[in-house]
Amino acid sequence: MINDHSLLNILMVLFSVRIVNAYPESFYHDKKSPDNKKYPAWILYILFQYWVMASGAVYPLVVLGGNIISVSLIYKTSYLITRRGALFLSGILYALWMLTEVIVSNLLCLTAIEDSSYFFTVGSVVSKLAVYVIIQALKRFRKSASFSDIPLHHWVRLSFIPLATFYIIHNTYFLTLHNDNTAFFTITTLLMILINYITFDVYDRLGSYMEMEQRNLTYQQQLNLCNKQAAERESAYQDTRRIRHDINSYLLDLKAALQAGNVEDAKAKIEHLLEQNRIYRNEISTSGNLVIDSLINYKYSLARKEGIRMECQILVPEQLPFDSADLCIILGNLIDNAIDALQPLPGEQRYIRISVSQTKGTLLITVQNPYIGTIKKNTFGEIITGKPDAASHGIGLTSVRLSADKYGGQLQIDDDNNLFKVSVLLYPPENLQDGS
Repeated sequence: MINDHSLLNILMVLFSVRIVNAYPESFYHDKKSPDNKKYPAWILYILFQYWVMASGAVYPLVVLGGNIISVSLIYKTSYLITRRGALFLSGILYALWMLTEVIVSNLLCLTAIEDSSYFFTVGSVVSKLAVYVIIQALKRFRKSASFSDIPLHHWVRLSFIPLATFYIIHNTYFLTLHNDNTAFFTITTLLMILINYITFDVYDRLGSYMEMEQRNLTYQQQLNLCNKQAAERESAYQDTRRIRHDINSYLLDLKAALQAGNVEDAKAKIEHLLEQNRIYRNEISTSGNLVIDSLINYKYSLARKEGIRMECQILVPEQLPFDSADLCIILGNLIDNAIDALQPLPGEQRYIRISVSQTKGTLLITVQNPYIGTIKKNTFGEIITGKPDAASHGIGLTSVRLSADKYGGQLQIDDDNNLFKVSVLLYPPENLQDGS
């Protein structure tokens, strides 16, 4: 049989679980990653919390450290967040939680319950209620719906503040314990709550600012890509316009060669004319979709200049329910990345395979190419540039991911056996008119 005390401990553990689960909901709405590792992390936290309640938290430093570690594991395995971000979130949560418990404990000392055997239990209940109210207020008034990561050097500096909070409150408590200066201790605790809230806000705003800066770089690269394509298309158009302008001269020259019986000369002139008219010659994609065909055929003409073979399988209708700009961003960046990756390879190994197909409204785009060397990745497993100017390079896949996210899509990268393959899946939008 479970006695009343054990039942209360179980209820308090469940309440702690609710608090830990509700806290990150202020930052992530569609949040969770499909990782089964979160279940062992939750079990570990629940068992640890029950031990804390049953033992009366006799080892406060162990309790604090165990809570921070177990909760950071929960956040890391349940949300798309870095280890640093998960540790910072759990550290701030328990800094505020500890400060709240300190204030509640001081207020309860002013009542008759101070000498009661239920002092710890009552303090735990009241402090949990207070923390839960604070979290609900945070969820209500916080405008941002995301929590961005920040570089390591900023993280170290800001994480020092909650760590210092634990030290300051611990030592202030023992300094004021003997002279019974409750007012000083309460004011110190309230100031530390304010400082930690400001720290949290600075972390949040800094992450949002850096994310916005990254997006601006991404959009700048997209604009540069569009400008580059426009300039090269204009050059190709001018070449074709010049050929059309001189068509009479070409035809008269060809007629003269045929009249003179110079068949080989006539063939050479025709081959030269076809070589010059590169827009109509370079057609590897003939699906009928204007956006996809024109972009792939244009990239094909550029790849031929680099001695790159391009194989295409394009199975799409003339109209697609996706914005033309997004299709250009995805295909343009993927093919450009493939062309760049093939530069160090010898001519016989230079090839790109492109597949674009639509099944039941879902569009699948796949681009693959061989490569040599190693691929750098960050803590998320995302590919990062190896170029010196990292701030203005390596944003292509970010652009592709942003475009895919607009349609609830997915970006998958495989780089086994020196074959780089990128697959982008786009789901049909519900309220978007045909963009092609």
